[in-house]
This record gives sequence, C-alpha cells and structure tokens, in this order.
Amino acid sequence: MTTIADIQTLLKLPADGTWSPTDQAALLKASPGIKKRIQQGLGVVVDGDWGPKSQGALNGLAWEASGEWIICEASSFADPADLRSFKRCKSTGKTDLQCFAVGDNGVGESGVITAQEHTPFVAVHNDFMVSRWGSRHAAWLREVEVVANGVTFRAKVGDRISAKGRIDLNPACLKLINKPAPLKTAAKWRWV
Repeated sequence: MTTIADIQTLLKLPADGTWSPTDQAALLKASPGIKKRIQQGLGVVVDGDWGPKSQGALNGLAWEASGEWIICEASSFADPADLRSFKRCKSTGKTDLQCFAVGDNGVGESGVITAQEHTPFVAVHNDFMVSRWGSRHAAWLREVEVVANGVTFRAKVGDRISAKGRIDLNPACLKLINKPAPLKTAAKWRWV
C-alpha cells in the first residue's frame, strides 16, 4: 500500500507523511510517468492524467494519515522571556514581523491570548493546518494530542510556527509537562 511518505519520496519532497499545499503543487507539475506510479499505488486508473478520482483517492489517504503521530521537537513560546524580547525589539521601532524573529507578543494568530498558564495552546506549521482542515482559519482552536517529557496532554491550536519540524508549547503546556522555558525537547503530536 502506498503512503503519503511514499508519494512525497516519488516527488523528491521531504517525506514527513503529511500532505501539504507544496506537495499538491509538486504533484500537479509531475510528469505523467510519476503520476502513473502514484495512481498505481492508490489503486485507481493508471493513465497519467490527474483527475477527480485520483485526487479523491489521495485525499482519502491524506485524511487517514492525518491521525498518525508527527515526530518533532517541542519548543516554548509566549513565555515571559519571549514577551520581553518582543517588547524590547518593538521599542527600537521595528515591525511586528521583524520582532517575531526574536520574541512573541503573547497573542496567537488566531486571536487567543497564548501567554498564560491556564489554557494549553500550541503553534503548528501552516501546512499541517491546511492539509487537515483546508485553511489556517479552519484549524484555529482544533485540538491536538501532544506527548512531551513523558506526559500526554491535549491542547488547542492557537498560533502558527514557521518550522515544520517543531511544535511550540505555551506556558500552560509547559506547566503540564513540568518544564521551564526556554524549552527544546523531543515530542510528538497528532490531531484529535
């Protein structure tokens, strides 16, 4: 049986097992020969034309794969040091975008306050949100299950991270796993 990672390997893309808009664009640009190999693995008509039946089989495979664990590194965000760094950067007249490179303002892109210890929020990469829910906006406040520091917990998606191989944990998550910020540790997560 073909997996999403197998298809990504055929397309010469990072084989992370999660279908993203980047993966979809590469598939549509692929040669008919590559499309035929993918169609064969999906069990659809092997003709090299990427139509609704081929896409439907791929979508079903991507949906099944979305419940699998994503192995990653967990880091902290929206902690007091992040807030101070962001504020210090802003005081120099730089833009929010420039200051996000060094800190955090404590408000997720979803609009929720992430800089707190009572509600667990995470930040995940845009591609994971789009591949599962169709858009970032549809993914906001969806639940994920996370395992970090030997602790399994649930959190809501409240922000976006630029690194696909990481998940960011807010102070409430750090409290659950009994770890201080700044944090970098092995973790895994999946959609609930």
